[in-house]
Amino acid sequence: MSARAVTIIFSPYHVGTRDHRVGNGPHRIRQFGVVAALEALGLSVYFKELDRVDEFEGEIGRSFELLRRVSLAVTEAVEQNTFPLILSGNCMASIGAACGLKLEDLQFIYFDAHDDLDSPDVNENGYFDAMGLSMLRGESWKTLMSTVPGYRQFSYDGRFLYIGLRDQSDVQRQRVIDAGMTSIWGETSRKVDFPAELNKHLESRSYSPALVHLDLDVLDESYGKVNDYPSPGGLFEDELVASMDLVPRKATPKSLTVCSFDPNAGDGDKIAKIAIRAITAFFRGLLDTGALVATNA
Repeated sequence: MSARAVTIIFSPYHVGTRDHRVGNGPHRIRQFGVVAALEALGLSVYFKELDRVDEFEGEIGRSFELLRRVSLAVTEAVEQNTFPLILSGNCMASIGAACGLKLEDLQFIYFDAHDDLDSPDVNENGYFDAMGLSMLRGESWKTLMSTVPGYRQFSYDGRFLYIGLRDQSDVQRQRVIDAGMTSIWGETSRKVDFPAELNKHLESRSYSPALVHLDLDVLDESYGKVNDYPSPGGLFEDELVASMDLVPRKATPKSLTVCSFDPNAGDGDKIAKIAIRAITAFFRGLLDTGALVATNA
């Protein structure tokens, strides 16, 4: 396949239930023309839809099967010399992507209002999708994580950058600090210039090769409810688009996950259009830097 190619890994699930809550987000982004937008850039687009996981036990069993399938799909996309774009309901898809990339020196660039670093011992709301990053660093769900192809324990110390992180308890915020994760914090007392701050961080050290993660609730709550967890102090639309354009110009992305968007929670059509603008800016940056011309190493 051409090096100027993208494989969309389509996972329309919320903790393993298809087309439910954030599981509808990938459909709305697809409906509003993400494939056509990528093709307009001159990219070949391939499509890999993950089959239903209804036969697996509960939200935990279903979610881990999706992690296994995302990992395998990412590995296959890379082996076929295409760039993996994961459109997922849940954030945990990035955990499968990290495993599937099989890169020892993988870095993380995370656009997210939430840290996803909860372990079962500190989680307060029972939301399973809040635990993905604790799983990946070997803190929780160790037996099931060992079944995800390509899994190894990751450290985040000095290799993890959050943009827009803000909706946290004191315990969650301290865990991010203790893990050695860097954050451009969202604030309500002043307007943060997210693209400028992002540029400073990407200039100060290398975040390559990078897994890039876009949870759409990184957007400020003024855009409406992206999902059930909106919050103030986030990115405005133009800031998100500018930041997504900047990342491939300052780092070397190896995958992109777009997730955690419930189009029925608020103005889903508006958020889908913003998502496509952000995705298009990201891939335009990849093309401008030649990252989708050279073959993957």
